[in-house]
Amino acid sequence: MGASRAVLSTTYPGKDWNPEIKCGDSFGPGGGVGLCTGTSMAAPQVSGVVGILRSINPLVPAGKPVPGFGGVTGIRTVLAQTTAEAQAYHPWSPTFGYGHPDAAAAAARLLGQVEGHTVKNRVTPLFRFYGAGAKDYLETTSPQMAVAFAINQTANYAPQGALVPGYPAFPQEPNATPLPSPRASIYVLTTEYRPRPQWPALIPLYLVERSRPFPVGCTGSPPACNPDNRDFTLITTAAHLEQAHADGYELRTIQGYIYQPCANEPACIPPGAQKLYRACKPVADDCAIFLDSERASFEAAGYLSAYPAGSDKMLGYAYPATDSDGDGLVDGFEHVIGTRVDLTDSDGDNSTDAEEFPLAGVAVSDPCSVTAGSSCPADVIYQDGFQ
Repeated sequence: MGASRAVLSTTYPGKDWNPEIKCGDSFGPGGGVGLCTGTSMAAPQVSGVVGILRSINPLVPAGKPVPGFGGVTGIRTVLAQTTAEAQAYHPWSPTFGYGHPDAAAAAARLLGQVEGHTVKNRVTPLFRFYGAGAKDYLETTSPQMAVAFAINQTANYAPQGALVPGYPAFPQEPNATPLPSPRASIYVLTTEYRPRPQWPALIPLYLVERSRPFPVGCTGSPPACNPDNRDFTLITTAAHLEQAHADGYELRTIQGYIYQPCANEPACIPPGAQKLYRACKPVADDCAIFLDSERASFEAAGYLSAYPAGSDKMLGYAYPATDSDGDGLVDGFEHVIGTRVDLTDSDGDNSTDAEEFPLAGVAVSDPCSVTAGSSCPADVIYQDGFQ
């Protein structure tokens, strides 16, 4: 994965960057579109593939192309192992490196296989923080964004919720001051594909942010006179996004997916999932996201108002931080991939489900191998032709 050859891209109109390698506006349609060759053309393509892989599993480490014995397997490993050349059993070469990336193969590798088939979705923690200075609850699936919040000394953001199994620390520089441990009360899905055809469709969680400037001469009480006041919250519909934009919120990014509300509750709610709410505390100018099991405590703290006004506070369904069998995978993750929530080793091969299919890493093996006397649920992922 080195340089890319003759890639069509935007160029300076009427300008050639390097005629010797046929790079510039005159080596294509022209008018600001031309061909170029080099690592500058390869980097954005590989970065795009890495972005897809990171969205599939935000917790997976970078890793190395060849981890070596005891090394960390990660995104770079997956990229190297799934190139067109690697799939044809061609070794690394000084000309082509590890080869041409295959985005579909890399995505399938990172999703992992259960019962011999590539899974359609995974579950990841929605890291929760509360900023005492900003008077703000916020949630993100991105470890990198979580680090930014954790080091924000002005707003005093601190992690909230249960410890994340299999993910003891956020990524940071060596010898840096240790960050607080990752915590989450809510787990969401990472792709837009529903795990079972009979479960509700998925909807995105859009992260939006609003900051209120400190008014000149303000002597009142928060939120109007809190110079650090801000609100991060999650939105699920286009209409609510438009209202949030009109109210001064700015769209940041998608933070995973949840199940959309369904009409035949509770039968239509996926196993292990709970209702997910958004409610606001006007005196703090803050909106929070919480599960049904947390509703009483948030409402007691003043989170009672719907946003936008008159809307339904219930957004859909997500998973709690529950690990019934203590194997290091929350129940929601196991429901989604198809392993047992009451057995640490669903296929009886003497490796736990989390060892074979880690929350924060690349799958090592199939946790429901049919050759190992699998005890996985009868409601398998791929029934009814869902393959």
